[in-house]
Amino acid sequence: MPYHVSAVSGLTVLKPQVSSHGKAYVYAAENLVTGLLFGAPHDDFDFLIDEDAGRPALYECYPHAFDAVFEKRACSVYEVPSSGFQKEATCWSAELVCETEVPVLKEWQVPNLRDRLLEEAARNRLTLNRFEDTLDYKRMVSEHIVDRLIRFDALERLETDARFQAHYRRIIEALRAAMDGSLLE
Repeated sequence: MPYHVSAVSGLTVLKPQVSSHGKAYVYAAENLVTGLLFGAPHDDFDFLIDEDAGRPALYECYPHAFDAVFEKRACSVYEVPSSGFQKEATCWSAELVCETEVPVLKEWQVPNLRDRLLEEAARNRLTLNRFEDTLDYKRMVSEHIVDRLIRFDALERLETDARFQAHYRRIIEALRAAMDGSLLE
């Protein structure tokens, strides 16, 4: 059963919305905990979200991001039919997308999203990685952030595109240097 999780309650039909993919989709997840990670507004500059041994893994991109985003937040969990949802349509395998409106089969509330996610972590259903002041962790976050800032292969195009060589060399070199993690505090 797919789940769509939102800070908005009372929906009876989910309508496709344009997000970072640039295409209008209704988003859902087969894993409830993965869905819960989207129950409060945030973006890729708050967290790196991945999978760890088949369970969702959340990495803070800055200290206390988890609490800042999820504390004192409620959300609605919407159960939706699986028909019409596609797997592997985006770059993240845990994400399901549908290009058409989706009826809600059932809605239920999570009154305290932060506490629920902490419970899921305690039950080993979520890997929660708090921000670490280590070079390895900062490097991982820096790579994630720079990836999200660029997304257009700008680092690779320096060697092959004359415009990049003429106008963007210093910016691209600075971004490469920033990925070592030393600029995060």
